[in-house]
Amino acid sequence: MSLSRPHLYFYLPGLFQPLMLWRKDFAFQPVADSFLRLCASVETQQLPVIGLENTLLSCLGHPAGAEIPFAHYRYQLDFAALPEQPLMCADPVFLQSGIDQVLLRPELPMLAMDAVTELLYVLNKHLAEDGLQLCAAYPQRWYLCGEKVADPDLRTTPLSQALGQGIFPLLPQGNKRYWHRLLNEIQMVLHSHGNMSTNALWLWGAAAASHQPGLQMQAGFVGSSITAKALAHAGDIDHQAADKLAECRFESGDYYIILEELLLPAVSDNPQQWQQAMHELAENWFLPALNGLKSGKFEVSLSSCDGRILHCQPPSSWKFWQTRAASWDQLLQSA
Repeated sequence: MSLSRPHLYFYLPGLFQPLMLWRKDFAFQPVADSFLRLCASVETQQLPVIGLENTLLSCLGHPAGAEIPFAHYRYQLDFAALPEQPLMCADPVFLQSGIDQVLLRPELPMLAMDAVTELLYVLNKHLAEDGLQLCAAYPQRWYLCGEKVADPDLRTTPLSQALGQGIFPLLPQGNKRYWHRLLNEIQMVLHSHGNMSTNALWLWGAAAASHQPGLQMQAGFVGSSITAKALAHAGDIDHQAADKLAECRFESGDYYIILEELLLPAVSDNPQQWQQAMHELAENWFLPALNGLKSGKFEVSLSSCDGRILHCQPPSSWKFWQTRAASWDQLLQSA
């Protein structure tokens, strides 16, 4: 990889994951010409992890299989301070009972801060006997703090991987009897309080220490998501909340572009919304990336956070008359 050119890494959860089923069940044919041309020739790198946060942190040097301390990074962003206790994200969600499983609804609750303050007061009275406390600076981002979080065997599933899924195999592991009991108790408190938009908390991203090992970050993060903002803030590196590639400034080094627009349509089983989001991504990001790759302006890699990174190869300059493109079958065959 050239050190003089920026390398753009696109992280796109929900890109490939729903397409096999949609193409089989709905005869869905996704349209994204510039994206397929960008992927005309790729070298595939296999990763030992899946999911947005796991993939990002693995690429930044975090060991596979270890709990990702995302609460530590996000707390720093929310409170502009280091956490003083072990903590984990404890985000408000809504669980929906099905015939044989309990699903985490993809659409997250929209809460007002005054309602959050009331819920935290009620829940903290119950949690105090376990030495735990909830806190929040923003309505949709809560934290559970206390020494019980400092369990070296604790393993959790990020919220982005649980959306729209059956929750039972994704619940906290380690001292799972304790954590599952605690989650049930929290559900009962929320139910008795009568809040109709939130009936559970999703625990994930536990961090046991007040100081986390540094991540191998280089140039910067791009994207309007909390994930991009939190990791940039934690690494004290550049963050650009851009809506399109043309708004970005790139120097040398690696840039991590996090685009989550496909995730909600993917987990909500909505091909039409997915296609609209893909159309906008193609126009704002993939076509300019293709032009930059062809001109040698920068290097480009893509990940659907499915255990692969696709390193896009520039087209051969002497075959300029050919308009080459990958097919969806090629891209999906090893997904």
